[in-house]
Amino acid sequence: MSVGSPLIFRPSFAQRAMAMLLFAGSWMVGVRALAQILERLPILRTSLKVAESAGEPTWSFWIAVTAAVGAVVAGSLLLLGTLLGVLMVEGSQVLVDELGLAVEHNALPAPLARKFGAGRLLWKQISRLERSGPFFLLRGGGEPGAIRKDPNLRILLVDELERLILTILERSPNLKQDE
Repeated sequence: MSVGSPLIFRPSFAQRAMAMLLFAGSWMVGVRALAQILERLPILRTSLKVAESAGEPTWSFWIAVTAAVGAVVAGSLLLLGTLLGVLMVEGSQVLVDELGLAVEHNALPAPLARKFGAGRLLWKQISRLERSGPFFLLRGGGEPGAIRKDPNLRILLVDELERLILTILERSPNLKQDE
């Protein structure tokens, strides 16, 4: 393999389609749940007013309203997580050449992509390959007194993942074994 022709690993069509289906399904369920919560809020408000006018305790209604608002906030965070996941699957690619490998997340803005594991490592810089949640994590070893720290690269999904992992294991001279 020459330096001018890198191997490119991307998620397959089936992997991207599955991520898109999960994304669309979660948004459909989330929007439906939000509509049901918003539909129930006027009923809870009316019940609260009736309980206040009758002099009954209203703490159970306040708990229900707080739970509804908490559910909306938690659901929103989960939906943003699915959006981030589909953007990472759709725009990610791993470039492997003679010098090292580069992970790109093209669908994310550059600062966010670097935060989520985009970057480049030379073969000699790769010190660890491990699994961290849904990601494969490539840790850069870095020199002890180096000014700039090596990035940690994250790979979520690629087609032919076994081939990529074997290539990393074969070409990384400083890769350490977990004990």
